[in-house]
Amino acid sequence: MTAIAKSEKYLSVDDLCDRYGIVRSTLWRWIKADPTFPEPVIINKRRYFNEYDLAKWESTRGGRDPDIDGKVVGLKPVSGVITSYDQLVTAMVDRRNKLGISSIELDARSGMQEGYTSKLENFGRPQGRGMGPEIFPLWLGGLKVGIILVDLPRRPRRKKEAEA
Repeated sequence: MTAIAKSEKYLSVDDLCDRYGIVRSTLWRWIKADPTFPEPVIINKRRYFNEYDLAKWESTRGGRDPDIDGKVVGLKPVSGVITSYDQLVTAMVDRRNKLGISSIELDARSGMQEGYTSKLENFGRPQGRGMGPEIFPLWLGGLKVGIILVDLPRRPRRKKEAEA
């Protein structure tokens, strides 16, 4: 059985139908016809689909595989698609670990107060802390990464969102 990470977002069958503007029978046909369609996670006899896996599937249907090392204006991406704050924190921790630097060293490189990286990396825990507009560029700079916003190939999840 696959463990569900707290930071992952899952969509119900109804959410998928709204997302793609289809009915349930079309979704079942897609699942049967396309072996690359993301596998659902079953919880209480209901199917839920990982949003990141769906975004990857959508991208491959558009002719581009997001797992293939690509370049963005000549720069190599160092993480996958990030759709939540938890995923951002996880990506930043992974980047620090890949660089082989400690959180104290990152504090020194970035100009943050000693021990602040540990607080950022433990967001949601009693000793953790979120970041604000002053800290965000320091954290990014210390890890030598930047943020690029891209359009994901999907429709709004709900009709109300489309009208807004």
